[in-house]
Amino acid sequence: MKRLSSLFIVPALLLGACQPVQQGGEAIKLGLMAPLTGDAAALGADLLNGVRWAVENINADGGVGGKQLELVVQDTKCTGAEGAGAAQKLVNVDKVAAVISAECSGVTLAAAPIAEAAKVVLLSPASSNPDVTKAGDFIFRNYPSDALKTVAMAKYFKEKGYDRVALISENTDFSQGFRTALKAKLPATAAVFDETVEPGTKDFRTLFTRLKKVDFDVILLNPNSDAVLAVMIQQMREAGLKQEAISHDVAESMVIPEVAGEAAEGLRFINVPSSVGGTFATDYEMKYGKPQASVVWGAYGFDAVNILATVMRGGAMDGPAIRDALYDLPKYKGVVGTISFDENGDVIGIPFQLKEFQKGAIVTLQDIPLE
Repeated sequence: MKRLSSLFIVPALLLGACQPVQQGGEAIKLGLMAPLTGDAAALGADLLNGVRWAVENINADGGVGGKQLELVVQDTKCTGAEGAGAAQKLVNVDKVAAVISAECSGVTLAAAPIAEAAKVVLLSPASSNPDVTKAGDFIFRNYPSDALKTVAMAKYFKEKGYDRVALISENTDFSQGFRTALKAKLPATAAVFDETVEPGTKDFRTLFTRLKKVDFDVILLNPNSDAVLAVMIQQMREAGLKQEAISHDVAESMVIPEVAGEAAEGLRFINVPSSVGGTFATDYEMKYGKPQASVVWGAYGFDAVNILATVMRGGAMDGPAIRDALYDLPKYKGVVGTISFDENGDVIGIPFQLKEFQKGAIVTLQDIPLE
């Protein structure tokens, strides 16, 4: 059980003394770690907008305990090295009350030991690697684990009769975590093609030439960003491969059809629901224009800030108190759904859907219940 065991797994030398929430200043600082440059920048831009919007609303409503929220933003470029540096700054220099991190699982996993050692809550609105579950007692996420998403994908493959699965994955924490979790849920003989490429790879033509000689039913395109996925699907179709292609979170982005054009047609993916509650999507567009990737990322960031503000307004004003309040949080009604946390800090209440690109738009095909 994470909230009991994780206190013993982080070396105290990582950070030294715990950092308390700044109580005497004019503002309560919240840290945000997001990929504002690099291949995942479109997703990071939407996340940042959602977070900023929530902070603006809270401050306009009087703040938290009479204090305004101050957002401190760090660009992580979707890399673990940048994430570790950003976390050190937010915790040691800025002394934030909590950290919202991050669009990329590798960033959250790199930041987690630093937040854990400092007893500062890190809440992720977008990291899905299964290892986040055991990353620490102060590590939470309001976005579901790939341990569940891969159950949904394996169930879909079984329903479709897909016995021969090809995989092309980036060598990143997110992509490898998804690959490992999915393969564990498939029959041992299902993976007939299983290749890993290094981050930054943009030429997959040799792999697709080899794949043409393999008998397969479906391919998982498993990169770390929407920009790379767009190149993957474009080069796959250029190679003449017509089998179904499927992906995951990073496909929730209009970067795919913008870059890949007609090659994106029919690309499927499994992710959280695209629709969000109330008028959030239309209000978002009125405020920020069309999302660079998807309003989903703004919605999860928006909910993350409001969840933290909710427990702070209830009196949780330092790291351990915020942690305990999140574990005990009654069901919180956010724009993405009704949210609470399990004993590992993983979200409860977020389902999955199968989606597809049709004529340049994302269309929901079906819900995928896990029961």
